Amino acid sequence: MLALLLACLLALPLLAAPTPPADDSGAMPTPSGGAPADRPPTAIEPAAPAAPAAADAPVITVWSGPTLPVGQRGDPQKWVNVLGNVTSAATLTSLSYTLNGGPSQPLSVGPDNMRLARPGDFNIELDYTDLRPGNNSVIIRATDQDGGAAAATVTVNYRSGDLSWPPQTYVYDWSTVTRVAQMAQVVDGPWRLDDGGVRPTVFDFDRLLALGDLSWRDYTVTVPITVYGIDESGYTAPSNGPGVGIMVRWQGHYHVEGDGQPRTGWRRLGALGWYRWQRDGSQFTEGFEVLGNGGRLIGTTDKTLNFGVTYMFKLAVQANPDPSIPATYRFKVWPASSAEPALWDVERRGFNGEPSGGGLLLLAHHVDARFGAVRVDLLNTRPRPILTVLTDGPGGGSVRLSPSAQPRIGEDVVLTAAADLGSAFVGWSGALTGAANPGQVTLFESATITATFSADGNGIAMPIVLSSNP
Repeated sequence: MLALLLACLLALPLLAAPTPPADDSGAMPTPSGGAPADRPPTAIEPAAPAAPAAADAPVITVWSGPTLPVGQRGDPQKWVNVLGNVTSAATLTSLSYTLNGGPSQPLSVGPDNMRLARPGDFNIELDYTDLRPGNNSVIIRATDQDGGAAAATVTVNYRSGDLSWPPQTYVYDWSTVTRVAQMAQVVDGPWRLDDGGVRPTVFDFDRLLALGDLSWRDYTVTVPITVYGIDESGYTAPSNGPGVGIMVRWQGHYHVEGDGQPRTGWRRLGALGWYRWQRDGSQFTEGFEVLGNGGRLIGTTDKTLNFGVTYMFKLAVQANPDPSIPATYRFKVWPASSAEPALWDVERRGFNGEPSGGGLLLLAHHVDARFGAVRVDLLNTRPRPILTVLTDGPGGGSVRLSPSAQPRIGEDVVLTAAADLGSAFVGWSGALTGAANPGQVTLFESATITATFSADGNGIAMPIVLSSNP
């Protein structure tokens, strides 16, 4: 019976709301415009760890160490990332992990030209709603072709329950912690504390730090950023030009390319304010741009950035009183040694379908940069999403939900339609389509789903009940 239940769950279709761009493979768009520029200085990256010359088993390194605190400062995205690298003297044949003794899940191993930068890199994505309060055990296992095997255990300590976010100023001061994970959630790449700030140690595709909470709706982010050099491998596809900046209303990656992971889709966002570099042969251009939902251009500014100089990046999001109209985004940059200018460099609305809230990201895309203390002026938050389920058609029936309680932001909800005697389930409409029963929806936004039942019994038979309401 348990095997049948698991098979039903694994077959469920996943629908994210709002619907992400259909063409989002994760590649970065090419920069929009930009001014002619000199060749930027090249970032000097520490050498990658060497594979063991001779070892009886693979070596697994988890960048966070044996413990990883999460949720203590909010849930900034759907995923909790456990990051690391595996090296092996012999050819690696498998890498997998388990969460709290659950089924084994295979892991992709880098490089993949995107989020997995170096040979042996891995990125475990744990759904934050799957974590239990307190300690969660993640066991990573590796085997090689010579029969060598290794395991590493990471204790993910999760603070369960929604934090209270009264409208006020929040400061993320890196000088007050001894580990990056105590202040932010590392999404991609190894990072280190550096002279009162935080800095990636591998300069590659989308080195990301997430802060804040999925409930954040309207807020302003201000952070000092100092750029030291560029990773020139970032000029080619799919990176399409190095960049550095901040993103608001982030909810997490969502697109899976084939059977691989981690997820790569990133264009379901509020706005990304950043500085980009581009190369066309021997010609270089650079400049600021603001991208919105779908990776579409909101605006640009003709300011330029000098290396080794600290600049203040400021990005604000404010919802429109009419929820059918996208939010307004404001972006400005100025040297940290100067007074803040009164005017914004870019001030425009976003795009339809954008998230109504989400956390923030610090982003170093093929760039060696230090991010200083982050200031967030939070105006308001959004409530948990509400799922409204209706029934329709000449037949009768009901729908069971799991979980039955009000879902958390980004939670997966399973819907099981049960037809009355003489009726049959026909299909779903609204935020969930098709006729799969059970069906599944991921709730980032409030949604309405209708289950239709026929009266002649010509429909889809009721499957095994997965769960029942308490």
